[in-house]
Amino acid sequence: MATPPKNTDEVLNVLKQCAHNMHTITYGDLAQEVGLPDARSIRYPLGYIRDEICRAHNWPWLVALAVNAQTKRPSDSFLPEGVDLSDDNEHWWRGMVLQVYAHDWSGVTLDD
Repeated sequence: MATPPKNTDEVLNVLKQCAHNMHTITYGDLAQEVGLPDARSIRYPLGYIRDEICRAHNWPWLVALAVNAQTKRPSDSFLPEGVDLSDDNEHWWRGMVLQVYAHDWSGVTLDD
C-alpha cells in the first residue's frame, strides 16, 4: 500500500461523517476543514482514499461525496485513469452516493 498523502486521515474522517449525515461537501469546504490551503490540494488525499481504500476493498467510493461548489457534482478528475462511464456518469455518480450512504464506514481507517 502506498504512503497516504498529508491530511488523508483527516479527509477520510470528514467524509465518513458526511456519509453518516447523508450529505455531500464541496472540495473547498473539505480542504478548509482539514487545514489544506485550497480545493486543488484535496485531490491527493481523495485519490488515495478512492484507490487504496475504496477500490482496493470493492467498497463504494466515499470520495463521491466531495463535489464542486458550482456544479454540486464531482470534477472531471473524479474517475480514475482508465475508467470510462461515458454518458452514464450522472446516474452512476448518484447511485454511488446512495451506496456510500448505505455503507457502514464507522470502522474504516487508513490501515484497511
